Amino acid sequence: MTATAARVRRELVHRANEQEILVSPPWREADGGYGGSTVTTAVSPYYRDHPGTHLADVLLLVEACRQTALSAAHEFEGLSNDIAFFFNSIELEITDLAALTRVGGELRIATEFEALRLRGDGSPKQIAYAQRCTDGSDGESGEGGAADAGPVLVRASMAVQGVPKTRYQELRAYQRSGSLPPTTAGLRSAARPEGLAAPESVARTLAANVALADVRGDGEVVSATLAPDLANASLFDHDYDHFPAMVLIEAGRQLALAGSGDPTGHAVTAVRATFPQFAELDADTRIVATRRGEWVDVECVQQDLVVTRMSFRLAPAVAGDGTRGRER
Repeated sequence: MTATAARVRRELVHRANEQEILVSPPWREADGGYGGSTVTTAVSPYYRDHPGTHLADVLLLVEACRQTALSAAHEFEGLSNDIAFFFNSIELEITDLAALTRVGGELRIATEFEALRLRGDGSPKQIAYAQRCTDGSDGESGEGGAADAGPVLVRASMAVQGVPKTRYQELRAYQRSGSLPPTTAGLRSAARPEGLAAPESVARTLAANVALADVRGDGEVVSATLAPDLANASLFDHDYDHFPAMVLIEAGRQLALAGSGDPTGHAVTAVRATFPQFAELDADTRIVATRRGEWVDVECVQQDLVVTRMSFRLAPAVAGDGTRGRER
């Protein structure tokens, strides 16, 4: 077993299910940053439920980068495990899609913390970090290997903040004018809305991984209702009292691809997202996508309030051998 075959401990990445853990334990780099590796053997089927290779899945990449940074902050920066985290912003770009699809093993992820500001109670007011991913099958792997060896295939930057878990419900009640939110545990048995998008229309094969219903429009503007399966353990790894960032990004990606006219013929090669508000479980959520060239801008709206803004860059899909799918 190589150093990167083992997965990081669940508590360091705030995950309940082993299949949702995507990275190795972190290690220190000589340059003062931190290294890690993807570990995608026996990964959740969710990350393989699309036409492309799993390593070119921007949701997998975002989640792997998040887990690598968070585990390093816990392991080496003294950040308490007793924190509830939430995203402020996410940016990720695949810089070479063809090369990424040819990776035969895992990715190495190098992380540099740009800000780690704590409140008086030890909770993070902001954690900001930048990351780069390279082919982990080139040269050494695991602790002691150079995390930035080889060409950079993916770049990411993210900002998160958090509060102590003991204060989280107080925060959420304040945001909701005194009422506590429902949680996914109590809503999992609820029927999904009618008009669920066909899996192939959003580049999926399983209905459980479809996050949209009532898709309308074509061309420049497309809209849909947010309708994820609350029992899907990949989208909702544990009990949530809001729609998490990854669910919103998945819904946005699906709508961007649905509006392309050829969902399986395109790939998302970049995502930018900000989360100015919590997306509440008990509010209707309409998602609107507007195309502008190779980019698709997406807004998630609840009660006339934009709770999430995202942009997705689309490119022609690439086959597993690095050639464009249409050229094979």
